[in-house]
Amino acid sequence: MAGAENSVRAAVPAWSMGLQQDFLYRRTNHIHEMRCEDVGFHLYSQMCCADERDRVQKKTFTKWVNKHLMKAQRHITDLYEDLRDGHNLISLLEVLSGETLPREKGRMRFHKLQNVQIALDFLKHRQVKLVNIRNDDIADGNPKLTLGLIWTIILHFQISDIQVNGQSDDMTAKEKLLLWSQRMVEGYQGLRCDNFTTSWRDGRLFNAIIHKH
Repeated sequence: MAGAENSVRAAVPAWSMGLQQDFLYRRTNHIHEMRCEDVGFHLYSQMCCADERDRVQKKTFTKWVNKHLMKAQRHITDLYEDLRDGHNLISLLEVLSGETLPREKGRMRFHKLQNVQIALDFLKHRQVKLVNIRNDDIADGNPKLTLGLIWTIILHFQISDIQVNGQSDDMTAKEKLLLWSQRMVEGYQGLRCDNFTTSWRDGRLFNAIIHKH
């Protein structure tokens, strides 16, 4: 469990993960059945907020994936379910990279695992760091690691090419995204973007960036 937790923290920004994720993942179907006094009001609020953040992130990532899959005449409805056989994942990488990847055509679990592994190996070949994300995690529809994988793909193919005034050559994609966010909120009194956790909790940074554009 610790390995999976570390892998997601490395792949997905903390503001999108929320708190108590391991507990939430195991008990997600029971959160709203528990009374506040059973788990403590603060923890209950954290779990509900984390559940909502995951829902929003899943919806956002699904739209992003479909935007690119349109070029391959493909479409997904459920991010967790529709990437499990690896075909949509391979098609997504083909569209993003302009390359053609091999794939298994069978429907057995073995073929699904092989297809997901083809996608993961392709990312590793492009020097994309995948921390403890295995083919069976995606083939089994693991929500946290599926979100983590898509966020990693977004970082590599979209955000890594971002150019920001004042950036240095050795900046990571995440560091450049943070610098970009800081540039976007310059001039808004009382707003600072220091990280992807506490700085975003009250929603004012999101509103400022939307207003800027």
